[in-house]
Amino acid sequence: MPSSRDIANSVSPDLSSLRDALRALAARAGVSDGFEDPANDPVRLIWRLVRLMDQQLREKDRLSLALDNRHDGLWDWDLRSGQCFLSELWKHGLGYVEGEFGNRREDWEALIHPEDVPQVRERIDLHLVGGSEDFEAEYRLRARDGDWRWISTHGRVVSRSADGQAVRVVGIHRNVTERKGWELEMLRAKEAAESASRAKGDFLANMSHEIRTPMNGIIGMTDLALDTQLDAEQRGYLQTVKNSADSLLAIINDILDFSKIEAGKLELEDIEFSLPAVISDTFKALALRGHQKGLELVFGIQPDTPHVLRGDPNRLRQILMNLLGNAIKFTEQGEVEVSVRCVLREGAHVRLQFDVRDTGIGIAQAKQGEVFGAFSQADTSTTRRYGGTGLGLAICKRLVELMRGRIWLQSEPARGSTFSFTIEVGAVREAVQAERVDPRYARMNALVVEDNPSAAREMTANLQRWGFSVDLARSGEEAEALLQQAAKSGFPFDVMLVDANMPDPAGFALPAYFHGEGASCERIVMLLTSDSQRNDSARCRQFGIKANIVKPVSSFDLLDALRLVLTQEQPESALELAEFQIDDSLLKASPQAPRSKAVLLVEDNPVNQTVATKILQRAGYEVVPAGDGQEALDWFEKRRFDLILMDVQMPVLGGIEATKAIRAREARRSWAMSGRWEVTPIIAMTAHVMQGDRERCLEAGMDDYVSKPIQPSELFAAIERVTRRFESTDFEGNLNALDEPGSPIDPEGGVADLGQTRALLDGDEASVHSLIEIFLGDYSRNCSKLEEAAARSDAKTLYTVAHSLKSSVGVFGAVIAADAAQRVEQAGRRGDLEKALQALPELLTELSRVAAYLRSQLPDPGA
Repeated sequence: MPSSRDIANSVSPDLSSLRDALRALAARAGVSDGFEDPANDPVRLIWRLVRLMDQQLREKDRLSLALDNRHDGLWDWDLRSGQCFLSELWKHGLGYVEGEFGNRREDWEALIHPEDVPQVRERIDLHLVGGSEDFEAEYRLRARDGDWRWISTHGRVVSRSADGQAVRVVGIHRNVTERKGWELEMLRAKEAAESASRAKGDFLANMSHEIRTPMNGIIGMTDLALDTQLDAEQRGYLQTVKNSADSLLAIINDILDFSKIEAGKLELEDIEFSLPAVISDTFKALALRGHQKGLELVFGIQPDTPHVLRGDPNRLRQILMNLLGNAIKFTEQGEVEVSVRCVLREGAHVRLQFDVRDTGIGIAQAKQGEVFGAFSQADTSTTRRYGGTGLGLAICKRLVELMRGRIWLQSEPARGSTFSFTIEVGAVREAVQAERVDPRYARMNALVVEDNPSAAREMTANLQRWGFSVDLARSGEEAEALLQQAAKSGFPFDVMLVDANMPDPAGFALPAYFHGEGASCERIVMLLTSDSQRNDSARCRQFGIKANIVKPVSSFDLLDALRLVLTQEQPESALELAEFQIDDSLLKASPQAPRSKAVLLVEDNPVNQTVATKILQRAGYEVVPAGDGQEALDWFEKRRFDLILMDVQMPVLGGIEATKAIRAREARRSWAMSGRWEVTPIIAMTAHVMQGDRERCLEAGMDDYVSKPIQPSELFAAIERVTRRFESTDFEGNLNALDEPGSPIDPEGGVADLGQTRALLDGDEASVHSLIEIFLGDYSRNCSKLEEAAARSDAKTLYTVAHSLKSSVGVFGAVIAADAAQRVEQAGRRGDLEKALQALPELLTELSRVAAYLRSQLPDPGA
């Protein structure tokens, strides 16, 4: 059917053509009927046309009114003629009078800001060829007064020719300058808020440092004073000072943690860790408090729960520490239990549920919704009686949510509470290989003498899982009856586990009876509590008991004890399981270091320096103090130290910068010593506890991290960690092993294998990055040395440099580069210059590949 425009442009339209044109016009106007006219009646056609025009004029009036009220402008662009109709009212809104703003596309584009023209043209052209459903653009347009106004334009092709070419586009203009102003204000407000947040973070970090520095002196000096000869009154005063300082430090830590979470500054680690170790270590840290109150402490992990996980162990430990601490604090009698189970598996990820149950005071239903709020406790009497900031559970809730989980509770007053939470973590391994059990256990009988149902349940489940046939006695009388019955049946018990705190005739009365009768007690495992473990351990030795475990009992501790008592011909040195240390005796029982071990203590505060010096000297260390990083560097050049304790914030040269300088000096020495890497352990000491502080220390090359105020337990634990790590890593031996011909550095023949490097450095990613940076720093110099030696026909230098490079690339498991270096090395050693020069290009090529690969493994500094 011809269009109304085609008919209108014809020279002499007849009545039939007129009718067709009106029908086309009606269709465009959305009128479906009214122009069927079997009789050639022009009056009727004209009447229909009048009605259609009236309808369209009404619609035009409504549209104009709507556009005027919204300050929108209508535009209609005819691509055939190039004319672009723009409503006069909209032009007037920009200050233009009739005739000043043309009706062609070029007139409109001439007023658009030059920076915005390209994107406007691009969007129009894309829409005209059918690349988008609508055309939309926001741009700046110059008003008559010279100011730039923000305009939002929206349009659409409404007519195309038979070949698909756009013929007509219509749309609206809208002045959005006011909205853009709001957006700009919002952006400025956002930037101001972010700046305030950064300032808040800096303030918190500085406040932390300023508060912790004097507190380090208070707590440290109090600890030292408590270790001197005091009368009862003096000891009471000092103990009150220490308790108050510890409470203040706990409050500060809570406030800082909550502030970091609120500011979104807290990020989670993603590392592998042992779930049983995290739970056991957390429980044992609180065991003394629980056992002093006479509480039974129990934890269990369901068998289908993975033991090695990937996630943030420190934040999980923080959640458990808070929930367990509350459970012990609010429970006067009964027990505290932690249980873990897997509730969902999706590939390599699992959702774990932790339940922390106590038999304490409980929480009323009406108050349960308040406990997870900030600065909130169940009621004000709780704060007065038990203390605390009310931030602990709020922090737990935020941490759990960061781990994609949730936290909730079930509680009844006077019956106790169960706090449950879920987290999502990666599953690495189901169970550690160390838990492989002796198949002989399947033929053995065990007697468990335990009066607490929860503790008995967990021990029995573990024993049965390992194959034992288990009998349970809840009292001494039951134990005696079971022992007599077993003797008569000819199937005596192979091992007996006894709760030391049970009343006679259980507890120590059982081994005392056997010992008095001249029988061996080597197959008895005593279950002790942390508050009496030293006295009880002495009694175990008196009765000849080979193994004891301090509650709460982990499956690993239990299995180790069973192996100890059921293994024949144990050497004398292995007859006793090690006791774990408790906080109130750590200073006196700190690990004794040989007098020959020297520690460089870098600390600018005289009080902190004195405290740390006394603690270390009492543990047998030789201490050399330095007041700033520059002085530490001077000492490092003068003599060798076994350990460096480095404050982070110091004048002249800070701890981060000093550590980088020390690591650089060590790296230079390592290349000079043909790859033998001698590293001094460095432990950071800092009052800064904000997000990123630990990462900055590790990235600088430090090996561990302790927060101020320095606690002897934390300090000695960090020293033990780094000492054990460095003693178990034979850098020289590992590197020199690469000298063996045909050493399989990487069986797959890749460019490099950083897995080997991580294993060499005990999984320390920061040290791996530091090692890469050192290699890359010397890469150009070593290549230049090789090229210069080749130019001088210097076979000896080629041998020396290639030998050093073989060890260096071997650290990164670069098998091809190491082989290439070995060929140059061997030829140079023999003085065969021709073969050395033939092998040199391959070595240089492989070194370039290794360097490119190692650069790709470094973190993006702009990320």
